[in-house]
Amino acid sequence: MSIFELLIISIFCFFQSVFGVGLLLLGTPTFLLMGYNFFEVLNILLPYSILISFLQISSSKNKSFEFSKKIIQFSIPFLIIGLASIEYLQNKINFMFFISIVLIIFSIINIINLREEKFKIRNINFALIVLGVIHGLTNLGGTLLSILASNLNKDKNIIRYKIASGYFIFAIFQLIFINIFYVKINFIYLKFIWIPILIFLISQYIFNKIENILFYKLLNIFTLIYGFYIFLNSL
Repeated sequence: MSIFELLIISIFCFFQSVFGVGLLLLGTPTFLLMGYNFFEVLNILLPYSILISFLQISSSKNKSFEFSKKIIQFSIPFLIIGLASIEYLQNKINFMFFISIVLIIFSIINIINLREEKFKIRNINFALIVLGVIHGLTNLGGTLLSILASNLNKDKNIIRYKIASGYFIFAIFQLIFINIFYVKINFIYLKFIWIPILIFLISQYIFNKIENILFYKLLNIFTLIYGFYIFLNSL
């Protein structure tokens, strides 16, 4: 892995350590643009995502398993269906175009929702099914997961805990599935596993000092701009 790739992973690990999303949301299209295929990207990023999510879950004082149970019940079956469909669909659709549209739509929804709270999710179970499909097909379910978590609670610690729980469950199932049916994990990437641990420890000071809402706004603005960049490059 090059220094540039490690720098990218470090930056996105920081984003995810602070407000729950970032590593997969931004890292997936970035590594796809570098020429990696979808399953290679998952094998690179998922172990780092799992570790960050585990650290966030274990350090939280507001543990609850109700949301996690709903994710397993409603999202995971459709996550698997999405993953199983990728090999068939990736040569039939413009994958980068599809990913750019997902980034643009959900970043706009997040920005509007944070400011005006217009998007109230009425049917959580159906939303979790949609979340499973989107995350299975694109690895970009973090935006919808953020909306779901913020709809259920307004405390930033609980919101991040719910996001981390969702990401942790998704990543475990994704990693198991792709290593059984597609590609085996390259353990050379795991020698850099100290990166998310160090970044997480540093980021906690920032998380505790700065309003989480500001980070969500900045992340979604950056995601929106990045989505348009990918959109233009996919045409």
